[in-house]
Amino acid sequence: MLLNIFKINNHSAYIYLLGFTLGLGIFSANLSVNADVFTNSILSFFIPIENTGIYGKLSGVLLLLINVFVFDLFMISQEVCEKNNHVPAFLLGIFLCYPLSINPLHPLLFAQLLLSASMWYFISTYKSDKTFSAIFNGAFCLSIADIFYPPFIVFLGMCFICILLLRSLVIREWILALTGIFLPYFFYVSLLFLFNKNMQQPALNLANSFHAPSIPAYMNGSFLINFLVALIAVFALMFFLTKTISNVIKTRKSFVIFLWLAIISIPTWFIVSTGGAFSFLLSAMPLSVFCGIYLGNTKRRIFAELLLWSLLSAFVTSMLQQASII
Repeated sequence: MLLNIFKINNHSAYIYLLGFTLGLGIFSANLSVNADVFTNSILSFFIPIENTGIYGKLSGVLLLLINVFVFDLFMISQEVCEKNNHVPAFLLGIFLCYPLSINPLHPLLFAQLLLSASMWYFISTYKSDKTFSAIFNGAFCLSIADIFYPPFIVFLGMCFICILLLRSLVIREWILALTGIFLPYFFYVSLLFLFNKNMQQPALNLANSFHAPSIPAYMNGSFLINFLVALIAVFALMFFLTKTISNVIKTRKSFVIFLWLAIISIPTWFIVSTGGAFSFLLSAMPLSVFCGIYLGNTKRRIFAELLLWSLLSAFVTSMLQQASII
């Protein structure tokens, strides 16, 4: 039973988690179309378009594994879910295979890692006396994520939502958050100036990352994965509406933070072109949290197991369809 593997309460769960993710990552990297996704990212100055070689694919798979491992540590250490529930991290690994299949070094993979770090910093400030460095680091990571992948700018407001939900009003904390947001862009523009580049590049990257609101274009392989994820999300919603989330206040506040992440990410489905079969890429983190906790905790174990296997089947099928193999 796959769910039982990701519910083991010892270190062997990490071996299974990373092992399964490694297999999915290698599968996805070998189907990569190596699309040019660096145009609107600072990575365009460092990563060549042609990076289909073995080293590029290995780097992408390694980045995927780091994303999953960091996210899992964050979920458990900050009490977002139970210590024996590794399903949310596994789901995030599945979702992040889609940018990996577009390009092994997709900017979203870098940005997602920074978003996980940012949320880790912010949630760690709950009932903590030493918060200044964590708040600055959280805002700084989130701002760098925007530079790597400009559509993540929609999440900048999470800095202040987290502070409002987790902290009492302290002006210095708000100033530190603003400073953490501002500094990466200051460094970016300064480097553009020093190397005689277009200093309006950040604004151009941002403008080119969005388009006029429209219904997502469903490419080959889109239907199955989007339908299954939406179906599991509906079951997760019904689960949380009929069950008390947790008696731990920090866990409840974390849920509200992820709910805000989900709400903020919804408009991106219609104004950001992810270029892959999975349309909800910018909602990957909150979807992983809510769907993963539902699958890991529902009493309908056989049904949850079937849903997870169906999701894996849909993932493999949609990947092959996206690559025009079937």
